[in-house]
Amino acid sequence: MIYNNLAKKNSLNTFLNKYFNLFVVVFVSFLLFIAYLLILQPKVSSTAAAISENISSHQKLLQAEKIKLANLKEAISNYDNIDTVDLDRINHILPNDYDKELLYGEIEELITKNGFTPLSITLAKEGETSAGAANASAGDDKGEAKDSSKIGVINISLNIASVDYAGLKNLLTILESNLRLLDVKKLSLDGGHSGSLEISTYYYKK
Repeated sequence: MIYNNLAKKNSLNTFLNKYFNLFVVVFVSFLLFIAYLLILQPKVSSTAAAISENISSHQKLLQAEKIKLANLKEAISNYDNIDTVDLDRINHILPNDYDKELLYGEIEELITKNGFTPLSITLAKEGETSAGAANASAGDDKGEAKDSSKIGVINISLNIASVDYAGLKNLLTILESNLRLLDVKKLSLDGGHSGSLEISTYYYKK
């Protein structure tokens, strides 16, 4: 009996000595696996989800930028295909800037070449004070009001000599057919055969 017990203990000790390192490796691996499941795996999952979401967001942004670029290229292509004559006409309808002397000359030529005699032509940007509404030949603009709009407005006051009702009506037709946008706001005719007009025209602010 004693011999059998010793034999069993010796067999157990031999087994433990032989497989101890293996048990240690398996036990440590098990602990590491549990630690991974409880600690690292949730962090890895959340990080992977965040990276995936970030990649998806960047892909959507990239796609939007590609669409914007394609639209810009199409717009440039369409612009390049516009006939230069048509482009000049468009630029004349809504000039890119306000050139007072040029506008004054255009209005004066428009009036005189159709047989009318201008007594005065006064130009002023919308928002200027009355002191700033000087004749174009008087000098630079003053008192320009700040305006966030991209479309600037110029108010024109015309006084025409020797004009009757028929002549004033003809002048309105001439103004309406002019390439530049001209909106007649007010007109008047006195008994002395002279008339006055209040007109607005426009330009694109850079």
